[in-house]
Amino acid sequence: MKFWVRFLVAWLVIGSGLRAVLLVLYPAVATTPGLAGFAAGVVNDLQAFWLAAGMIAVFGLGRERWLRVGAFIVLAVTLLVSLAEVFFWIEFESRLDRLVFHYLSYPKEVIVFLEDQFYLSLFVLPFLGISWLLVRMVGWPRLQPGAQGVHVALIIAGILAFTFAQPVGGSNSRVASQFASNGYLGMLTAARYDVGEVEWLARSIPPRPGPSLTMPVKLRVNTSIASQVRRELTGKRHVVLIIEESFAGPVWDDLSKRQRYMPNLAKLAESSVAFSHLYATGNRTTRGLEALLNGFPPLPGISVTQRQHFERLPSLARGFIDGGYHPVFLYGGWPDFSDFSNYWQALGFRKIWTREDFDEDFETSWGVADGALFSRLVAEMSLLTKQHDRVFLATLTVSHHRPYDFPAGTVDFPASERRSEYALAYADQALGDFFAAAAKQPWYQDTLFVIVADHGVHPRGDALIPANSYHIPLLLRAQGLQPRRMTGLGSSMSLPKTLMSALQIKTNEGFAGQDLLCQCDTVVPVEYGYHIGLLDRDRLRVVTAQGKYASWHFDVMNNQLVSAVDARGMESAQRVISAFAPAYQWFYGNDSTDVDNAQIVRQQSADLIQGQGFAE
Repeated sequence: MKFWVRFLVAWLVIGSGLRAVLLVLYPAVATTPGLAGFAAGVVNDLQAFWLAAGMIAVFGLGRERWLRVGAFIVLAVTLLVSLAEVFFWIEFESRLDRLVFHYLSYPKEVIVFLEDQFYLSLFVLPFLGISWLLVRMVGWPRLQPGAQGVHVALIIAGILAFTFAQPVGGSNSRVASQFASNGYLGMLTAARYDVGEVEWLARSIPPRPGPSLTMPVKLRVNTSIASQVRRELTGKRHVVLIIEESFAGPVWDDLSKRQRYMPNLAKLAESSVAFSHLYATGNRTTRGLEALLNGFPPLPGISVTQRQHFERLPSLARGFIDGGYHPVFLYGGWPDFSDFSNYWQALGFRKIWTREDFDEDFETSWGVADGALFSRLVAEMSLLTKQHDRVFLATLTVSHHRPYDFPAGTVDFPASERRSEYALAYADQALGDFFAAAAKQPWYQDTLFVIVADHGVHPRGDALIPANSYHIPLLLRAQGLQPRRMTGLGSSMSLPKTLMSALQIKTNEGFAGQDLLCQCDTVVPVEYGYHIGLLDRDRLRVVTAQGKYASWHFDVMNNQLVSAVDARGMESAQRVISAFAPAYQWFYGNDSTDVDNAQIVRQQSADLIQGQGFAE
């Protein structure tokens, strides 16, 4: 029993010590609800302890040497998880969650990234040594008389914890809730969560009279702007969609930092149709693609692009095919990560380039540098526009992504420091160089360029959905297209519908959202940690993963979620649910997997979403 007591003490010390580190990284946790998170944290760590103890006990059903092997493995994993928790907190202000399962699905790409970012191989032996010392401090477990009964009891306790353990200390404070929890319960919650069985979205939503619940009460639609843009884009034969990795965040929101690190994008915005209040639907690239390429709302959990039957989703590529365009996708990253290649093929892109099609001396762990990507873009557009009357080329950059590597000497910032701002400055420089090169090409004057970020940099803030960190730029740029500043609140999910409208393409793809060129506030759905919400000009309304309602004041001019407000509001909760339910019920309500029936399914999607007012 001495081992188990010492193991429990070590477990609680490690858990509390980790929270002390997180407190240093985020001192605001010390405010209300404050340090009570330590007490709730002990309870959560105790729940996780039974999981770990049960795993060791399984080894104890054999020989003593296997019991010792089990103790070493579990304690080594405990150290590894603690290190991962610190990284996750720095990156996401979160404990380990569903992203762990996503990353484990692509071990090759993740191992290359970890080696490139943290020089993983150098720490393997020291890590094993520290794990060995920790085991020696706790003491080796022994098989003593009666130990089998103890081990069976611990295994049962572990099974019960796996089945029923739930984090305590949760509140409407996102950071405080994460602080009190731990990565084991976070991953356990994700493992139990069935994205196809969300009771409050699966049930039928009765029709309600009056204006759509997802639409603002007062719409001041400026139809003249949309009409003018359509006239100005008449004759444009090509479209280039540039999806910039994490091209937003504090640098974009701060005008002085914007001029320092993103001068090219700032200059492009001055001569483009620029949207000043556009928001991504989530904080992952898969969420960004789901919004920009599928025009689909963010259902709770993982992006629908990562779920079965994603081939049934509406597709921007197929929408452009309906307009007579030849759609292609240019990507300098891993083709299999997040199943990107299969996803883009299912959307209808006729040709896909990935990092395997590049021969570059400089590559990061995620792919080729933006400069090489854009050089290839110019070359491919020059060929494609000679072969096809209309071309739609979409591309996704990777340079502003950890490990923030970029070619030295390209910008006035040291590449060796691997800072986000410096990588952002390089990505911005590459974008500026691209437009300088593209302007010399004959296809330039016939092309609409769309520049948009997939999501913000990091989730920041205390709201359950940190929607203020979802603020992103969107620019429409073409020869003859007059510069305009669009101040309406909008979502990246509305881009496909906006492009179809602006280019006067008729399609049956059931894109959600509204035409962003209305110069009015449109629906802005957001998701985080299984919570869903709607962002209005003055309020963020959230329905939590447990089906409860909460809301926050929103200062749209300063892009700040100011404070939490009432946690009651049946009609507001119904408004949120009614916005998401049609898309959820469509995606899970049709079991057809026949791709030949995709057109019928997409039309059903359009009809259902239209019927609930999710689209105009």
